[in-house]
Amino acid sequence: MRLLPQEQDRLLLFLAAELARARRARGLQLNQAEATAIVADGICELARDGLRYAEVVGKAYDILGEEDVLGGVRALVPRIEVEAVFRDGRHLVVVEDPLGPPPSAAPEGEPEVPWDDALTVGRVRVVNEGAVPVGVTSHIHFFETNPALRFDRAAAWGMRLAIPARTKVFFAPGEEREVALARIGGARIVRGHGDLVDGALDDPAVREAALAAAKQKGYRGA
Repeated sequence: MRLLPQEQDRLLLFLAAELARARRARGLQLNQAEATAIVADGICELARDGLRYAEVVGKAYDILGEEDVLGGVRALVPRIEVEAVFRDGRHLVVVEDPLGPPPSAAPEGEPEVPWDDALTVGRVRVVNEGAVPVGVTSHIHFFETNPALRFDRAAAWGMRLAIPARTKVFFAPGEEREVALARIGGARIVRGHGDLVDGALDDPAVREAALAAAKQKGYRGA
């Protein structure tokens, strides 16, 4: 049987994860490589099961916790990036602080959000109309965040939260708050965050298609 390079990489990741899972089953705490392999493999399988991007990211936090790894390992795994196969093709999945608390449960005593005024180019008011807290990380295209968040989606096009990398903003049920937004940099091509955008943010056709999809899928504020 001949395998493509991507298929070979996937098998290597699976084997590394299987070894790490066997060690964990023996009661061992995991090192950096072992923890990364298990979470990355789990992300790939969640996508293969047919979950959407946002669902995969949310469930990734259930795979391992800080109690499963050796002391200091959580700090060594600030984020995991892995290409996974979704129903609509391959997408890069990015999970910030994967060994930390899940974004569905805000930590007690959350500190004041460190907005970066130097990056801020706009602000929107956001209300969480859902039943559970919602956490949003610094890298997500804010336009595509959780459908239960109501805000001016069009005004957030091409933006992300103006906060440092590896930090989150939490929205409690019923809470209204103003957030600062920064312009997404680089090539400004977004795919897979909320299954709304697939292409260049500066392409009017991509924007119009994403706005239509957001309305059709019930995203608040669209």
